[in-house]
Amino acid sequence: MKNCTRVLLIFLLFTSSLFAQINFEKGYFISEDGQKTDCYIKNGDWLNNPSKFEYKLTLDGDTKTLRISSLKTVVINNAFKFEKHTVPFDNSDRSIAKLNYERSPNLKEVDLLLNVLIEGEASLYSFVDGDKRAFFFKKGDNAIEPLIYKVYTNKDRDILYNKRYQQQLLTELPCAGISMKKITRVDYKTDDLKSFFRDYNQCKGKTSVEFNKKKKGVFHLKAFAGAYQGSSESNIAISAFFNNGIDTGTAWSPTFGVELEYVFPFNKNKWSVFVAPNYSSYEGEGGFLDLSVRRRFKLEYSSIQVPIGFHHYMFLNDSSKLFLSGAVIFDMLLDAKGSGNIVIEKDRFKTAAGFSVGLGYSYDKYSVEARYIPNRQILETSPVSSIELQQFSITVGYTIF
Repeated sequence: MKNCTRVLLIFLLFTSSLFAQINFEKGYFISEDGQKTDCYIKNGDWLNNPSKFEYKLTLDGDTKTLRISSLKTVVINNAFKFEKHTVPFDNSDRSIAKLNYERSPNLKEVDLLLNVLIEGEASLYSFVDGDKRAFFFKKGDNAIEPLIYKVYTNKDRDILYNKRYQQQLLTELPCAGISMKKITRVDYKTDDLKSFFRDYNQCKGKTSVEFNKKKKGVFHLKAFAGAYQGSSESNIAISAFFNNGIDTGTAWSPTFGVELEYVFPFNKNKWSVFVAPNYSSYEGEGGFLDLSVRRRFKLEYSSIQVPIGFHHYMFLNDSSKLFLSGAVIFDMLLDAKGSGNIVIEKDRFKTAAGFSVGLGYSYDKYSVEARYIPNRQILETSPVSSIELQQFSITVGYTIF
């Protein structure tokens, strides 16, 4: 298994480049000169406002790039709408360590591609670039204005907040059905502001057109079973005359477990985190010579293995997908011993944390996955001896929900 890591990583990179594409979806864009072009746009389900778009005039056509400098509006039907506007924006550093003493934001006119969240009598827009986040609004045919919010500090390094946006909502968007108490509960975040603008438009008897509707993460529970192939090499201090390793051979053993996964709602559900406790065991035996005497050593090891890591999905179609995995692994020891001519008690065993890489395929609720775990030290407490265990697993799973 010494070459497993290299082969698996090369295969992961190869398959990732083949299948990592995100679907092109029906939409259109309007250029600076007002020309509308119907096309198919690559939906990246972005966390930050994008700086460019890829599109095709037909699904089997060539991919072209659309940059902000040449566009006015970009729309994917029932998914998102971006518009370019010249707006006042504070581009200063937002990190806590670099907060300044100024309560008022340093607003300058810049061209930004804004994410249209809600359109109506009052419309809401957002801009996100890393830790830089800003919301804007427009009432009727008026110009777009920033909703003022700033985090700042004082000489004592207290964290202070300028929440002028709440006053703006109260004075610029008044409605008898929205109380001041309700406005003070509106935080400077997407969900709260969208809720306010929906309520305002409804209060005015107007319809809200909502883009980029809130997506929710999804939990999955999967049961799986399969087999581990394990191999071990021991370097145990027996005498001054013995310093060679003891190879206890390769052996297969059963495994079974459950996986709890959370699929993130962004980037087209292509990323998730998981924890997958499972039963792991190894039993091997090897011989060695000590002072020309043939001796035997048997290693038995079992644990609850707990990988904590991530999946990256590459969708082939609506029901099947490839996925890559990476995880940090911890072991909860069940039993372990060395026997034969070398006796090692259970209390001497302690397993180091490790990592794994894997590749899998999922069809509907069924999945199969291959995972490789490089050498880990399972006799970590010994200063002069070591036992390294490496494993390769193949499992079949069924998603319960």
